[in-house]
Amino acid sequence: MASEILSGSLRVKCNNKISQLMKPNTDNNTPCYNRSGIYKLTCNTCKLAYVGQTSRSLKLRFQEHTRYISYSNPQSTYAQHVLHNRHEYGPIDHSMTILKPLKGTTLLTPYEQYFIQTFHQKGQLIPEKFAGEKTPLL
Repeated sequence: MASEILSGSLRVKCNNKISQLMKPNTDNNTPCYNRSGIYKLTCNTCKLAYVGQTSRSLKLRFQEHTRYISYSNPQSTYAQHVLHNRHEYGPIDHSMTILKPLKGTTLLTPYEQYFIQTFHQKGQLIPEKFAGEKTPLL
């Protein structure tokens, strides 16, 4: 906000525009995979998706998924899909898509459920991921 003094009175000038206020709030100092949020992992073979959430960094969560695959540990649903179907996965920039970066953890589960239902309805969700009951709110 800029201010000017005109003939003894204080005049306040606002430099904000509606378009600037409507932009999503992004933290440009944080690399995208160092954030937390809702993400999609795509199977390189069948192109179906796994939707997950993490309150930690997305990069760390991706490394956990790939570690499970490397050690044949079906602990994650994505690893289970890749291992049981002998499918392939790729590097983070080809396999992971950030669906909704979030700073707080309060909205992780509702956003995750929304994206799971969306991909399930489109037939793009891996079968190992339980979509849950369809709710009218989603």
